[in-house]
Amino acid sequence: MTYNQTAELPELYFQQSHYSARQSKADYLPFLQWPSNSHFEKFRPDADLFQKALSPSARSSYSIADQVFGNQKRQEYTSLRHTTNLLYERAELNKQHIQDIDHRHMQIQKMLFCVKINNSPDKARRQSNLESQLLQLEQQRRDEELSFWKDTVELREKLFEGADAYKDARHRYSVFSDVEAQYGR
Repeated sequence: MTYNQTAELPELYFQQSHYSARQSKADYLPFLQWPSNSHFEKFRPDADLFQKALSPSARSSYSIADQVFGNQKRQEYTSLRHTTNLLYERAELNKQHIQDIDHRHMQIQKMLFCVKINNSPDKARRQSNLESQLLQLEQQRRDEELSFWKDTVELREKLFEGADAYKDARHRYSVFSDVEAQYGR
């Protein structure tokens, strides 16, 4: 099936024209749209923040305070939310890894118990093998806890720096808007 490209050209022009009487909603970048119920759902909060940051703000009346400090306040808030999302995602990943390690640990404990109560010719070798696997799992757990701490140190520092920057921007905005409200426009 061939498409009628000549009929699509005026539509394309009217969608891209700034002077068009037929204004359509702005399309968002394709990488913000992905199938639902997939592993990309983890990135939905950041995608929503990104989409919100790219879309123009819908303020009906722009005050001078909003024109001067409003954008900075919104940027600091977006940055703070993004850092929070990153920290949350890393914490969820750590939780999943620890649960997986604990699950494997319990499975090996069950197998070790079965080996201990059964008298088989290779009982000592199997018991030694399972005990070494338990030691490896304990080492993996310690490594995961250490890597979680290392990964989140920078994120936690960024989170507090971002909170301070957002608080400062919000304060400047409120001081300026209070002065504007007191003395009028």
